[in-house]
Amino acid sequence: MKKLTLIILALLIASPVIAVDYWGGPPQGTWDRGEAGSTFQHWTFDTPAMPGPPTVFDNPYGEPMFELIGNFEYGEWECPIEMDPSGFIHGWHCIEPDGGSIVLRIPNTEFTDGEKKIFLQITSSKGPNNVAVQGHGANGNNYASGSWNTGLPHIQWGQPAPYGGMWYTYNYGRYIVPNPQEETITIDVSYCTVIDQIVVDTICTGTVPTEQTSMDMLKALYR
Repeated sequence: MKKLTLIILALLIASPVIAVDYWGGPPQGTWDRGEAGSTFQHWTFDTPAMPGPPTVFDNPYGEPMFELIGNFEYGEWECPIEMDPSGFIHGWHCIEPDGGSIVLRIPNTEFTDGEKKIFLQITSSKGPNNVAVQGHGANGNNYASGSWNTGLPHIQWGQPAPYGGMWYTYNYGRYIVPNPQEETITIDVSYCTVIDQIVVDTICTGTVPTEQTSMDMLKALYR
């Protein structure tokens, strides 16, 4: 599998909608890759070796990791030319009848306030059943989490995927309060889902008054 690309000119000719390169980073107006407190990790599954560190990443806090929970097999599948110029992708196929999970572990920097903002992209044949985040660090289990609106639609790649699916790039916004030392992202997938690529961007945002409770922080940040 090669790097996912968009043939922007072709898409513009075919449609008046402006194409968006989802692999270029978080949504415009949020944060930029390389910004202070940010991390970036991109898994491309180029080989049948069991997943581990990302293919490409920029994380000054440590090495991100990837784990498959359940039964998955590695393979090659046809895809639209917009997804990959070769017309084929490689990835992991969930063969567990009850489905399986992908667990990502992202090292980060821990503060006693503020929040960890996460932008997740997954290109797959079926949408995840659930995307959950959990903070780990000095606060033990006292981390709040939730969703934020990325303002971006999911991209449909215009060709059926194997096992009754359709190729899409899905995107999700998640947050954790306060900033954890490490976050886990759990992606639950259904039977016969093929996973092509996963990208995670995170940033440690500004602080909030320490006298506020976690609920007050959430209301102030997401009302």
